[in-house]
Amino acid sequence: MSLDERTGAQLVPRRWPRRMAVGSAAVAGLTLATTGAGGWYFADELLRVRPEPPEFPLRVLETGASSITLSGDDADHPGVIGLHWPGGYARAGGDVTVDGDGVVVRGLVPYPDRPEAGTQVRIDSYAAPADLVAFAEVSGLKLEESWYDGPLGRYPATLVPAPSAARGAPGPADRWVVHVHGRGATRAEAHRLIPALHRLGHPQLSIAYRNDDGAPGTPQRAYGLGWTEAADLAAAVDDARGRGARDVVLVGYSMGGAIVGNYLRTQRREGTDDIAGVVYDSPALSWPDILVYQARQRGLPSLGATVAGSVVRARTGINVWAMDQVVHADELDVPVLLVHGADDPTVPVTSSDAFAAARPDLVTYLRTQALHVQSWNRDPRRYEATLAAFLADLP
Repeated sequence: MSLDERTGAQLVPRRWPRRMAVGSAAVAGLTLATTGAGGWYFADELLRVRPEPPEFPLRVLETGASSITLSGDDADHPGVIGLHWPGGYARAGGDVTVDGDGVVVRGLVPYPDRPEAGTQVRIDSYAAPADLVAFAEVSGLKLEESWYDGPLGRYPATLVPAPSAARGAPGPADRWVVHVHGRGATRAEAHRLIPALHRLGHPQLSIAYRNDDGAPGTPQRAYGLGWTEAADLAAAVDDARGRGARDVVLVGYSMGGAIVGNYLRTQRREGTDDIAGVVYDSPALSWPDILVYQARQRGLPSLGATVAGSVVRARTGINVWAMDQVVHADELDVPVLLVHGADDPTVPVTSSDAFAAARPDLVTYLRTQALHVQSWNRDPRRYEATLAAFLADLP
């Protein structure tokens, strides 16, 4: 212990700077550890295919001739929705009346069923039954369970032939539409748009890809985030060509947008003359943007997104930074209809804003106030009219 040269008093060492440094290092270490653990968990959540058993949280209080009374959280969910329960399916309209105490009244269309009072139901944003027999009944369409050969084996697909009146002459029947669903979704995600596209005369395929039910699985049972699934889409497009497609319009929903984008990227080396156009609905255009967006929603700093991306690459070889269509927007060479809702909690609408701003020469942008992949639900007529105009303007 040293002495004060003026007073001779003993000096007490000042330990607080050291303690502050040690404390700061501990906090920084804890933050890094927490961020690292959160990033690892985030990456695992992103990759793993974990089908969750459905829950039925809403209760039907009363069913009228054309209305239904519901109670439960989110019973006032905006837009046209499906109501699903074991053994049945109905459609509820976007006309919502809140009757107090969580009781909601909205329009009802049997689709094809009508729930009884006391039934527990869940909201389905596809707004149409997944079962092909039931969907054929409510849509009046001829549907076929089909298959296409891909890199891992045989994959199921829903085939919707063109209307008989459109066949036999050059026109919409030669231009096929191939739907690519999003992460955790199914082929039924396309059921909202299939009837409108059928009325326009287009044959359609709604495809399954690796790790879907009924499709070949990978050993890891993990999503490729569009990196690996693009090879499955390539096989489906080849299948459409083999069935008579002159050219193809690709529709990518959510992660289906990443699949479409990566397919286009790989096909540019060979040319994309047979891709007439692309429709993106709430697309995963930029995984870096999505990772940062989702990290913040989980209370993680942006570093958590970097950790998650690094973990994905280390475990799968997938480079999420290479899957950024916004950065590479100058490479776009096909017309795009881009639809995205500003209230999307899953994929940031800012990525679509930047993509549309970068290529106004090729991108038609319908920006709505909808949730994730629910712009059709909020305003079906506007969506379908925009889609019809876009397709009519394609060369």
